[in-house]
Amino acid sequence: MKKLAILYSEYSPVIDAIICQLEDIVEVDCFTNLPENYQIYDLVVSVNYRGEENIKLLKCHHSLLPSFNSDEPVKDAFLAGVKVTGITVYFTKPERIIAQYPLFIPNDAHFEDIEKQLCYLEQVIYPIVIEKLLKNEAFDLRNISNCGGCRGCSH
Repeated sequence: MKKLAILYSEYSPVIDAIICQLEDIVEVDCFTNLPENYQIYDLVVSVNYRGEENIKLLKCHHSLLPSFNSDEPVKDAFLAGVKVTGITVYFTKPERIIAQYPLFIPNDAHFEDIEKQLCYLEQVIYPIVIEKLLKNEAFDLRNISNCGGCRGCSH
């Protein structure tokens, strides 16, 4: 069985979505600091982790990188007046984009609504990408409609 480490600084529903989607195929351990034995894990992912680690992490960012690579990407997108944002799943060290999923911003959109939609997308997309990476399978995010039957998901 594969091993997955989740690094986090504060609780996020994304953690539950990852565990729920992957519980049958992977052993998951959660940490607030990078464990000394992090090399035993097949994949180390970040969920709201604010530590600065000099290792290869899988992360999810609330913008279509390289645009709005900041701590407040949704705010920056609104201030720039863009009509498309989204999420990016990428590796650090070296930085490499793995997947992106767009979210169109309507003219009458409110900042909080877009932020909620991006958080929901992260709960859906991030576990799928992690699963496909662990299984070494290709993935297609074009027809995402739900999280795939997670028993803990409210959507």
